[in-house]
Amino acid sequence: MYAPSMWKLVGYAPLALMTAWTLASCAGGKPDAATQPESEQVVSETLKNLYMACSAATPQSAAQQKIVLQMAEKAENGRELLLVMRAAVGVFPNDAAGQESSAKLHIEALVSAKMMKFATLDQLIEYSTQYPVDSASSRPYVQRMLQLGGENPDPRLWYRIQLAASRLHVGDLAAQAQAKGDQLKNK
Repeated sequence: MYAPSMWKLVGYAPLALMTAWTLASCAGGKPDAATQPESEQVVSETLKNLYMACSAATPQSAAQQKIVLQMAEKAENGRELLLVMRAAVGVFPNDAAGQESSAKLHIEALVSAKMMKFATLDQLIEYSTQYPVDSASSRPYVQRMLQLGGENPDPRLWYRIQLAASRLHVGDLAAQAQAKGDQLKNK
């Protein structure tokens, strides 16, 4: 008596699994910011105002440094993060021994981490050629570039990744990008 009704339920199991999977994939909320094209990235009014305040602040003052830190904390896409680093140029003086200040190193680490999360591949490459990447983040940074490069068939892109990886002293990943570029070039 129980067997026929149980088989009816088993017949609905694939439908229930597909429905649950569909609902779970839709419930993700905000899409991955790294997939947001640069053309859709907008600099917020808050960040624009902070940038203007940074420009108006006394050069290399604690107030100016604090504004750059606020900008780094509020930045939410690659375009904003590149603006933060533009604002940071010359704000953090080296100490008497020529060492970078801890505040500057903190900004670089924060921005590097956010770049890996929010930036496009082109923005990651641009950033790595213009600004220092926190040394502890170099390998994950290049790995993120390789991930975003994915199956891109343009060998020039892979050579750009190779140059960025070389600059960041991640030789094995630079060689990997070089090999991928060479393979695509010879097709």
